[in-house]
Amino acid sequence: MKKPSRLLFGLALVTSLAVPAVYAESAKTPLDRPALMSAKASKSLLIDVAAAGQRLVAVGERGHIVFSDDNGKTWSQAKVPVSVMLTSVYFPTAQLGWAVGHNGVILHSADAGATWTVQLADRDADSQKAGAPLLGVWFADASTGYAVGAYGYFLKTTDGGATWSDHSVALDNPDGWHLNAVRGVTGGPVYVVGEHGKLFRSLDNGNTWAVLASPFEGSFFGVSPLGRDLVLIYGLQGRLFVSADQGSSWQQVQTGVTSGINAAARLENGSVVVAGNAGVVLVAADARLDLVPEMQSDRKSVSAVIPVGGNGIVTVGEGGAKSIALGQK
Repeated sequence: MKKPSRLLFGLALVTSLAVPAVYAESAKTPLDRPALMSAKASKSLLIDVAAAGQRLVAVGERGHIVFSDDNGKTWSQAKVPVSVMLTSVYFPTAQLGWAVGHNGVILHSADAGATWTVQLADRDADSQKAGAPLLGVWFADASTGYAVGAYGYFLKTTDGGATWSDHSVALDNPDGWHLNAVRGVTGGPVYVVGEHGKLFRSLDNGNTWAVLASPFEGSFFGVSPLGRDLVLIYGLQGRLFVSADQGSSWQQVQTGVTSGINAAARLENGSVVVAGNAGVVLVAADARLDLVPEMQSDRKSVSAVIPVGGNGIVTVGEGGAKSIALGQK
């Protein structure tokens, strides 16, 4: 009779010891939990994609970061120390990259996106921007970079992310409108766009910023400099605008859609692709931007697009990463 009682006691002891460990694990925040490895990571919700040399790197929900060395045909999952939503990624060199996301997290990779470390995260519950997401990141070079986000969040680094400083006062944004994207041309203008038609430009490497006259009072989701003097801004209600004078003036481009526009890119052959919600993909042969629809039959929203040579693009968004050969439905 003693064996069963001893066995039951042993099981009870093991259980009692395991409970605190399980509780401690469940009590961790997404900033403390590494992203789970998943065979379906490349098919989960992905928000942005960037080129790291010849490699593609995409980021998205639950801390997922995936990379491809064959133009998006196959993907591998990176090791990521957080499981928060990641919203933007950029590589100024083939090896060095940064990604940003919710809870003010900034991640850095020194190996073309295969592994990542945390440079910054918002753990202060009393902070004015506690839990606020960063929504965009861009680096002019391996040292100087910018991150923007909700409630006027604007950070700058000049030492490759070793330190980040609050740069919000540099923008005339007293109401703290959300800043959705930052992009620039190396050695040229840097642009920040946000909600309520907010547009900012720096012509001196981010030292000073000017407010640009906005052609739209709704939200801009992104900005794409396609050259030193050609820049696109886009956002709500299918709105798309182009400037040939570094943002000093804007002309509206008719898209023929009312879905939000989230992304734009220029292909090697000079054509321009614009993409957004509800499977919207529009293509123009050149900078005249006479857009022709190539709607995707699955109607899944596209959040970012990147050229992969010839007439090929890779999109990310709902349903993950997708390779598309333009002109071939």
